[in-house]
Amino acid sequence: MRVVILYNTSWYVFLLRRNLIAHLQEAGCEVIVVAPRDKYTERLLSLGVRFISIPLEPGSTSPFSELKTLRAVHRTLRALRPDAVLSFTIKCNLYAGLSRRFVPFKQIANISGLGMAFESNGGLRRLANALYKVAMAPTDHIFFQNQDDLDSCLRERLVPSHNSRTIPGSGVDLEAFTPTLRLPGRPRTFLMFGRLLPKKGYDLYLQAAYRIRKTLGDKAVFWILGSPDNEREDSLALFQRITKADEDGVVQYLQSSDDVRPFLNEADVAVLPSTYNEGIPRSLLEAMASGKAIITTDWKGCRETVEHGTNGYLVKPHDVESLHAAMSSLATCPDLTLDSFSKASRRRAEQRFDERLVLQAYLEALSLAVPPNDIPWDMKPTGTHA
Repeated sequence: MRVVILYNTSWYVFLLRRNLIAHLQEAGCEVIVVAPRDKYTERLLSLGVRFISIPLEPGSTSPFSELKTLRAVHRTLRALRPDAVLSFTIKCNLYAGLSRRFVPFKQIANISGLGMAFESNGGLRRLANALYKVAMAPTDHIFFQNQDDLDSCLRERLVPSHNSRTIPGSGVDLEAFTPTLRLPGRPRTFLMFGRLLPKKGYDLYLQAAYRIRKTLGDKAVFWILGSPDNEREDSLALFQRITKADEDGVVQYLQSSDDVRPFLNEADVAVLPSTYNEGIPRSLLEAMASGKAIITTDWKGCRETVEHGTNGYLVKPHDVESLHAAMSSLATCPDLTLDSFSKASRRRAEQRFDERLVLQAYLEALSLAVPPNDIPWDMKPTGTHA
């Protein structure tokens, strides 16, 4: 079987879909990655995949650029004649879906959040709705990463109900991310990591950190790990505010890394007060698997990672008072309370977000055999994961 993975960056495929590629190859598939070329492309090739570069700008809204990308995707898929296309992100889902009307292949679309186009009520939203209705109609399987997005798309009739379902985000590799023993006597360490985008809630995190440092001093430490998006002015401006907080001694800015595990191992609490329109944040899944208490927003995708008061706290969107209260609580709680939250996070990751559930969903959608020793059948995913 010839399988194409269509995405808007090579780095994402290499860092987050390596296990999927390995499982497809073990099942006898030829895997071809179609994406823009970047510094991770050579590392992708080391996985034994074939790579085809396409021009695709994730943040572009230029009709000329998008028509150019659509034509490149269509020509590539027409030339490859794949058996299946695994598409990710709104643009790739749309372009694969439109090509599907002229080139026969099975499409499995992954909707990992609805993105910026669905945040407005203007012409861009209406255009996105119309394109989704056309492009998603012939899609064989549509995977959503949270129930809110699925419900929204079904309510607006953007996707067919018979082949749409949720999966547990991207899942998390429970062998790669494991809890570590916390050393007593250390200051409580909070970590926020991921792309430096304002809607992720970094400014709220900075405000809360300033206030807690004033009352607790060195008893609480605040880290930020990530890199700015050089194509976005709001991300660069946020990076300047983070740099200023680092200079003030309030937070410690850490350079972005392909491997966040060393930083997670040293942290006690993962924070993400996000209102970003995404599926289930990967950072929260990795933090849960690493046994960290979680503070995140009562917001779609985010809320699915936390049982309030058991493995962390849900805070109100855009509310620094709510965030400050939750962070202060975990900065001063007894070690036994933090240990209880840690164990509950790991347990939640094992029960609901094991990456093997996601891999199984893809293999089943492709009608490939699932090795019985690889996926425990009592973990077989159901229709929804609320």
